[in-house]
Amino acid sequence: MAKAKKYQSISKRLPIMVSITFIILVAIVLVITYNREEKRMVEEYRKMADGVTNLMIERFDPNKIDIYLEENYSSRDYLDIMKYYYSLKDNYPDIYYLYVYQFYKADVPAATIIIDLEDEYTEEPNQVSIDWVGSTYIALEPFASLIDDILTSKEPIFKAAYSDEDGYLLSYVKPIFDEDGNYVASACVDFSMEEMHKENIRFVLTLGVIIILIGAAVIAFFTIFELRRTITKPLAQITDIVSEFKYDTEDDMTFNYETLKNLKLNSNNEIGVLYDALLIAEKDSLFYMSNYKQAESEILTKDEKINELGSLALRDGMTNVGNKEAFTNSISNIQDNERYGIVIFDVNSLNMINDKYGHDAGDAYIVGCCKVVSDIFSHSPVFRIGGDKFAIILKGRDYVKREELFQNTLDMFDRIWDELEKDPAHRYSCALGMADSTSCKTTRETIKTAEDNMKENKRAFKEKNNIN
Repeated sequence: MAKAKKYQSISKRLPIMVSITFIILVAIVLVITYNREEKRMVEEYRKMADGVTNLMIERFDPNKIDIYLEENYSSRDYLDIMKYYYSLKDNYPDIYYLYVYQFYKADVPAATIIIDLEDEYTEEPNQVSIDWVGSTYIALEPFASLIDDILTSKEPIFKAAYSDEDGYLLSYVKPIFDEDGNYVASACVDFSMEEMHKENIRFVLTLGVIIILIGAAVIAFFTIFELRRTITKPLAQITDIVSEFKYDTEDDMTFNYETLKNLKLNSNNEIGVLYDALLIAEKDSLFYMSNYKQAESEILTKDEKINELGSLALRDGMTNVGNKEAFTNSISNIQDNERYGIVIFDVNSLNMINDKYGHDAGDAYIVGCCKVVSDIFSHSPVFRIGGDKFAIILKGRDYVKREELFQNTLDMFDRIWDELEKDPAHRYSCALGMADSTSCKTTRETIKTAEDNMKENKRAFKEKNNIN
């Protein structure tokens, strides 16, 4: 029986597949959660920025912009506004920058800095901070392209901007109008997107760890207890038994069935159905094997009898060589361009033996003559094609040595015939003739040539021994 193919245990593969599937699902959930959380945080920042800028605008007096620019830190009102803005920034720690700029349109969109908070509030700023008020800020994208909207629209603008110094920022720019409805400045709030991303990642990672821990516990329970009890253990038992099955003999089939039956697996799921199906299949296989063996034995017995009858039908009963039908079949099976020889021999003096000693002696005489020829042409089939006429089909080594064997046969019969002290019924003699395919075109011609040569040999024998 062929060696069983090595299998991979489901008890190992299935938990791995479940774990991989779970990890993929967790990854998908976390990506979706990350994107939703980021959108949520952006929306929260927008609402926060709207509220903060409203408070900034309430405290900012658009009619005092010139004073703010000229006196800045030396003005009590400016310092009070600064202090209030710092308190707003402290109350909203997610705010990265808080400032008021007066945007204007020029060859390069820019803005005049009115208020720009430092790291912490101070009433005695250094000269750099003082000089910073009133200086020009070159607008970056995307606000440079949106300068018309900043100057004319009453709606705030909330966009992501990038700077080499701070990276990506979420900027909220809300217009400030005077009592006539004219644009005078913009209250601006920036949030760090990097911080937002970090916070978002921390949230997602925490959520992922919780999901993985819960999922791992569920998978462990499912794998160790439920999966093993209901699937992998029964499958392993069935697999171990089936891997040892053999199907060479009826005993092997009986062993397979009894071993599987003794497992006594009682499962009300698909494994139980599979087990019952295997059990039925093995029982049916045993039944078929038993019937097959019986039928095979009967067929072999019949074949032997048929072959025996066939052999008898093609065998001469007296000499035990092939009969005329066997000779005809053998001649018809000769292939084109196949080299072969034909020897025809006919018993001499048979009438004298029959008349003097009786037909039983004559039959024995025929058998003796046939045996002499058969012993010499031992590798070629001999056929009795008439009452005392025989044929030999020469192939292989006998064909190669045909001339030598033919002459040996003639010499043998001459020696036996010359043994005058023997009873004439044992002085065997035959007339022989031979032909081969190299000098004849057809098997019919080859047989006729051999028969003509035999007749010539018989005539010479009769002349030599004065036999009519």
